[in-house]
Amino acid sequence: MSRITHQPGRHCASTAIADVSHFHGLNWSEAFCFGLGGGLGLFYLEMPRASPSRLLHVRSADYESNFFARLGHRFQWRQSTDPAAGESALWEALATGHPALVQTDLFYLPYYGSHTHFPGHLIVVWDYDAARQVYRVTDTERPQMLELSREALAAARFSREGPFPLSGQFYAPESMTTPEDLPARLHAAILANSASLLSGRASFQGLAALARWQADLSRWPRLADWQWTARFAYQIIEKRGTGGGAFRLLYADFLAEAAAWLPTIRDLQLESRMREVASLWTDLANALKSGSESESPSFGGVAALLAELEANERAWHETAIRLPLSAK
Repeated sequence: MSRITHQPGRHCASTAIADVSHFHGLNWSEAFCFGLGGGLGLFYLEMPRASPSRLLHVRSADYESNFFARLGHRFQWRQSTDPAAGESALWEALATGHPALVQTDLFYLPYYGSHTHFPGHLIVVWDYDAARQVYRVTDTERPQMLELSREALAAARFSREGPFPLSGQFYAPESMTTPEDLPARLHAAILANSASLLSGRASFQGLAALARWQADLSRWPRLADWQWTARFAYQIIEKRGTGGGAFRLLYADFLAEAAAWLPTIRDLQLESRMREVASLWTDLANALKSGSESESPSFGGVAALLAELEANERAWHETAIRLPLSAK
């Protein structure tokens, strides 16, 4: 059976990647792995036929692939439309003794007892006990090893519910090593993450999404699900595996560690300023929570906080994108 190197964390994907990194001999924290993969993101989607009808997402969509690309790995999720073939592929990977990163819908993970579908939840599968027909897995903040039946993991890996149907996605790297030019790769990760948020490629993503949210907020009082929409946005920012402050606290912890390789982070005060941005996100989340508990919709406080947040986060990324690799 595989040696389990799990350390409880805050976010499913960065915890899982840190666990697999430790297995391969890289003693990197969850925050370090999150930042190296450029984990900050921002999306605001209007989905009138869904529940909630407005969806906020505050993590980058390509975090996992970016992390492994920065280590020089050719990353690609292995997937299959056939559950039986997908399970055989996972068994084959586990037989090499390497743990696998596995995407799941946590609705089907019995230890959650969730009533909400959430596909894309990442866990680590360490091995399979054929005699008992159970997998050994680890998951985010839970300190102990967990067991999942074949049936439960299959349902979780091949869920067709929600906006992102799953096809048994997993990835099991055979080796991982520290790049010799780690400072340059950390520098590239910071610049690329900020460039992505500043790019404005679409109005629903990056910092442009905050402007779109502000423009749409006047319609919130007329939404049939305005309370759930506000409550869910609060949860996305503060509760659902972000570590608080829309992942910005986790990123600030990364900056604190990365400064050992990139002292220019300290020169620009990026860590402390990111903690200020995270605090604004938490203030916004609390305003949304308060709004969701009101008898009638009122989002004036949310609008003011959104404007302040957009200005401060934009200023942070416009500074970070000019971060020098070394002091002059």
